[in-house]
Amino acid sequence: MCKCGCNSRTNYNFFNTNTTDSVNSFYQPNAGLCDACQPSQYAVSPIEAAAFCPPIGEPQTLTLMAPAVFDESGLNLCRVIDYNKFANACEQPTERTTDVLFDGISIVDLENATNLQLQVVDIDFNFVCPKSDRYSEIRPAKGNPNLSRVTLRDIDVTFSVKIINADCRVCKEGMMTLRYLPGEFCPGYDEDTNPSNVAFDLYTPYGLSFAAENPSGCNKLVPTINYIGYVAGDVCQGVNCAPIEGSSYKVFEPNNSLSQGISAQALAKVISLDDDYVAIGLTLYFKVVYFVQYKFNHEGLCVPPKFTNVGGLSETSGCLAFVEGDLLEQSILPLNVCVEPKSF
Repeated sequence: MCKCGCNSRTNYNFFNTNTTDSVNSFYQPNAGLCDACQPSQYAVSPIEAAAFCPPIGEPQTLTLMAPAVFDESGLNLCRVIDYNKFANACEQPTERTTDVLFDGISIVDLENATNLQLQVVDIDFNFVCPKSDRYSEIRPAKGNPNLSRVTLRDIDVTFSVKIINADCRVCKEGMMTLRYLPGEFCPGYDEDTNPSNVAFDLYTPYGLSFAAENPSGCNKLVPTINYIGYVAGDVCQGVNCAPIEGSSYKVFEPNNSLSQGISAQALAKVISLDDDYVAIGLTLYFKVVYFVQYKFNHEGLCVPPKFTNVGGLSETSGCLAFVEGDLLEQSILPLNVCVEPKSF
């Protein structure tokens, strides 16, 4: 290995490179490189040929691993909900996991609401461990192995709900889970707006993502859809986190990240609202996403805008000057070595 005190040479200026020198312009000095890794001519040194020295790369053209959308489509569903059909998990334990109110809102809150604001937080597409013979599935389309036929049934959609009063103020917040695409004899079924199932084809040339139905036994991997939602990875680990006896709470998995395969996003809208019923429209977007490597010309780093302070302060100090000043920048360009950073 190289035993040369890489950063101890005297009269060596990392930040001043003679760009007119053809040798220096090709072999740019790199912080932490030894003499053996900085040959004085174009020939590759023996130690570099032996892969001891880090590569400089291509300063002008970089590679980027980015999620590319190969196919996408969407559909709308709408469901009418009778307030009296809700189960309130906060008032009494329930075995139900769908058409449930929880975490802070009640039927009375819905009845008194002037409007509702909805956010789709999570969707269980019912691929893994179905509780009945009705489950969603993904199979190859007939006659075309690059197409996948997606059939959805009994999907459970969890909403964050804001109760808005006549003064346009949020007076209550909570959560609810509704079932879309139910069986023909189940609440919410409508042949035209919320049928028992939907099927569509998507272009999936590089394959699907899978989930394990039995991770502790002989694994069965099931094709699935990743929902890009809003559940973070923080999990309660205290003694007060155990479920109430007699209840059957759903376990929410983190979903606020993008993965390969078929992914989905969703938006919701209140179509109509009265004292007894609410109609909620649901838009589902499906995207086939794969991570693909591209070349691109590097033109510098993005600098986000900085919030400005509200009100004036007369005090002057180093900390205050920093807070009111520019944002720090990671100004060393990738593969452009020995450029003095502005943050120093």
